[in-house]
Amino acid sequence: MRQVLKALLQTSFTSCSPVMARFRFADLPIELVHIIIIYAVQPTFDQDERYDRSNPYSSALNLCLVSKFFRRAALPELLHTILLPKSRDVTAFMQALLIQEAYKKANNVFQCDYVSHVRKMWIGPPDDNFTSASERSHAIGLLTPVMFAAPSLALSWKSVDLLIECLEHAWKSRPATPVNEEHSQPPWKTQTLSLTVGNPIHGTKWNSLTDTPQGSDFLASICHLSSITYVYRDYTDPQPLISSQNYRLPDWMKTAPLASFKSLQTVTLPYPRTKAPISVSGLSNRGVDMHMELLAFPATLLRAPNGIPNEIQAFTGTGTISGPGEEAIRSDGTHLRLSLSKLRWYSGLGFGWEKIWACML
Repeated sequence: MRQVLKALLQTSFTSCSPVMARFRFADLPIELVHIIIIYAVQPTFDQDERYDRSNPYSSALNLCLVSKFFRRAALPELLHTILLPKSRDVTAFMQALLIQEAYKKANNVFQCDYVSHVRKMWIGPPDDNFTSASERSHAIGLLTPVMFAAPSLALSWKSVDLLIECLEHAWKSRPATPVNEEHSQPPWKTQTLSLTVGNPIHGTKWNSLTDTPQGSDFLASICHLSSITYVYRDYTDPQPLISSQNYRLPDWMKTAPLASFKSLQTVTLPYPRTKAPISVSGLSNRGVDMHMELLAFPATLLRAPNGIPNEIQAFTGTGTISGPGEEAIRSDGTHLRLSLSKLRWYSGLGFGWEKIWACML
């Protein structure tokens, strides 16, 4: 479908039948043109096709160059889900924010309010020198409202420092509490927090959040938490669709201050489903196409009398799913969903996790 729409954008139908000979794309109703553009600019991780991890925004960026109308239609879709997995992506995004600031001051027709369009944002490990020391405070001031406009925020462990800086800026810049209100609204919309690749942060880094008013309030406002697992599920024949293997929880959950997540309702974890034989080199270098199991369970399971469990019980017996795209629900509120299509997964680096985050979480 995506390829058909891209071809439609490039054709004038001059090679079709005489009835269609003088029909051009520009002759379509403006509402239909807008719908076509919106679909065509969706990043590849939002579609049921192979994920282009080299540049999932290539279609959107190309269409932004066609005309001012195309750019106005494409930008909101491009900004809906912002993926910055590498340090160079974080640096490039900061440059875009500086350009937009200049556009706004000059009242340029290309200015765009990023804050009003962002819904999901993934920030990978930033370069320590993504901005000069003298400009860092200014850069943090530009990034903060965009980051906290996203209800869903994904961070690598190495980008937690950036979160801490933005929280401090947001806290200092927040408006005063009205006299008729007991508590002011937090200066962020973040409700879903996803923790991605990299080595988990240690206790002192968590203290930078729990021991500050802005950090503790931020953690307390998170309703949904997700994280990468790297725990593979073996479905080698003749095993059934549902494995009897329990779902092991990420190790960082044993040391994280989960008690600080006072509003936490659900935890969601993806588990790649493997089938032997698996090529270790292929999994590391080329990736392997596999279905994903998405396990979601109530946060109350993490508050058991015996402490945080090491694993969640497997779905067995009648509480199973029979095929891709289906979902099972257990009496304790645990949900299990199998991805409709296969996703290309790379071990270690977590490539493929972006599409799970964008499409399934």
